[in-house]
Amino acid sequence: MSEPRPGGPGERNGYSSPHRQPFTAANGSTASHRHNPHEPAAPPPGGPPPPPPQPPPRPAIRPRTVALIAGVAAVLLLVGAATAYYVSIGGTPGRGPRATAARPSDWAVPFPDADSTDYTSAMAFASWLNGGTVIRVQKDGILAYDLSTGRRAWGVPAPGAQLCGATQELQQGRGAIAYGSASVCDHLAGLDTATGRIRWRTKIPAERSRLSNDLTVPRVMSTNGLVVTGSGDVLTGYGLADGRRRWKASPPGECRLQDAAAAPGRLAVLLDCSGGGRDELRLLDPETGRTRVRVAVAKLRLMDGLLSAEPIIVHRDVGDRNAFTVFDGDGAKVSAFTTDRIDLLAMNSVAFVRGMLPRRRYAVHGDRLYLATFPQEVPRRLRSRNRALAFDLRTGERVWESSGTHDTILTYIRADGEGLLALETGDWRALAPRLVRLDAATGRASPVAVLPQKYGTEADKAQVFEYDGAVVIVPWTTAGAKNAVTYVDTRGS
Repeated sequence: MSEPRPGGPGERNGYSSPHRQPFTAANGSTASHRHNPHEPAAPPPGGPPPPPPQPPPRPAIRPRTVALIAGVAAVLLLVGAATAYYVSIGGTPGRGPRATAARPSDWAVPFPDADSTDYTSAMAFASWLNGGTVIRVQKDGILAYDLSTGRRAWGVPAPGAQLCGATQELQQGRGAIAYGSASVCDHLAGLDTATGRIRWRTKIPAERSRLSNDLTVPRVMSTNGLVVTGSGDVLTGYGLADGRRRWKASPPGECRLQDAAAAPGRLAVLLDCSGGGRDELRLLDPETGRTRVRVAVAKLRLMDGLLSAEPIIVHRDVGDRNAFTVFDGDGAKVSAFTTDRIDLLAMNSVAFVRGMLPRRRYAVHGDRLYLATFPQEVPRRLRSRNRALAFDLRTGERVWESSGTHDTILTYIRADGEGLLALETGDWRALAPRLVRLDAATGRASPVAVLPQKYGTEADKAQVFEYDGAVVIVPWTTAGAKNAVTYVDTRGS
């Protein structure tokens, strides 16, 4: 693989033209070629409503009355224009909408159209927790809410026609967002999440959507003070603080970029070289994009990819089973194991949106990997269930399958030395959500808190945080969820 050529300086608060260069080493991610989009259900049929009855004739209106009505109408139009943006992003300045809750400290921000089958309209590209603020990056803008009050801290509308990507993590309070038009996602901007201020903007390589209802977005990742975008086979690294392009690269002619994953100090890339070479795992220096380690791997299939960059885990589909190979930071094989079917579906997958960094149901702490069984339907209940599985990354052996959980979906919050903190999502009818901790040694569930029944299924496909005794739920789409953000204080539970 040839070395990348460094890019020229970018323009702060401006745009720089892309220049394609040979791929050598690239930090970051690329548009994924593996998707499991679900088609939203068609809306129920219905005819147009009958015409309303005609009102009786009204008396003539005097000129002074006409003037008064015109003045009131003008004021209403101005008020409507001023509030349309605030409504669209979920609340008035300093007063985000709050749902009625079982406890005064609980609050929620409802979706404007939670029952819509257009899951793209309110889809999230990232959610961040920055101190006492939760931030949701969605298609029409960025929303920040104060966790202690539920009031809106700040809001920023999409710089272009729409947002189409974001870094999944913050670095020193900084993040990056991708934006563009309805047909191409070709710009990147740096964001200060303390104030909502956009610090810089630059143009990035992009793939134009080929269909009118289809959007191809870049994969956006961050590591070591850099933000890396991937579009097709092109990877580009930018400074997160200033937006200046550091390098840009693409793979050799016989290869294509199968997948990429980033972690602090590391960038892992899978190359499919079916055009004439051998498939490879490459470990790259994110600062320079240069290849540090090359490892030959077995032939890659369409759905194979990188589960994680820290630790480095390659996953493969093997019939109705899944295989995993673990590598250390020098590319040496640590372990390999095969399991029954695992849930590797992207929780943030949306039909007609392609290239997003998939967010999957797993967690890692030290040498312990937590996966989830593929969901199964619960008999006579309108919900599914899964179980957590723990694996020793050093040996590849399964340590346990979770026990003591209810028949529902587990959404992982975080893993630590004590085990796995997870939320049983429950449903709206019979099973309230429950916060549980799975013991690191046995997998036995211990209840921590029960959430109000009305928040059932909100966390089925969501980013879930635990902050100072509270559960914060940020769904990826409106599928199964009524609220864009839900905050539940569990300290009194």
